[in-house]
Amino acid sequence: MLSVLYACFEGVWRRWFGGGLDFLPNNRFFQHLIGFSVTFLMLHYLKYNIICNILACLALQGLYWARSHGCCFDFGHGSVDEKRYEQLWYWKYLKKYIPENMLHGYACDFLLMNIRYTLPAILMGIILFNIPIMFAGLVLSGVYALCWACYDLGWTKNPTENAEMLGGFLTGLLLTM
Repeated sequence: MLSVLYACFEGVWRRWFGGGLDFLPNNRFFQHLIGFSVTFLMLHYLKYNIICNILACLALQGLYWARSHGCCFDFGHGSVDEKRYEQLWYWKYLKKYIPENMLHGYACDFLLMNIRYTLPAILMGIILFNIPIMFAGLVLSGVYALCWACYDLGWTKNPTENAEMLGGFLTGLLLTM
């Protein structure tokens, strides 16, 4: 039950971090402090070693959530802004291997989101000896892809908001499994 409550917190927190809760302060330091503190307490409750707990919280807040996902989160729906793609540290290496006609489309953005979120998730899994969290990056990119597919079908009006809330919830759930 506590895992589900924490997952709900993560979903709401991720939406707040994405700029979607105007009634709360939009201060990144404050947002990270809240996210770190609640995650720290949850991992402490789950009896993780204090050092592993701190390292996992730093990986979650500093690598998984805080690093930019450039403009790949829109799965080919936005305008191409090469400067935003360059925010991804692996973009300059990867674009050499992607065919020119696929550089800024759905498949490319899905791959970029997968890499972006899976590497920190694997790090958290290694730190905590937690296999489920290692799949959070794959799940998160799948959630964004699903939300954009629902948008394309006319089933939702705000795919980013839906993806942030569902992605945060599932990340929280995987972290506490």
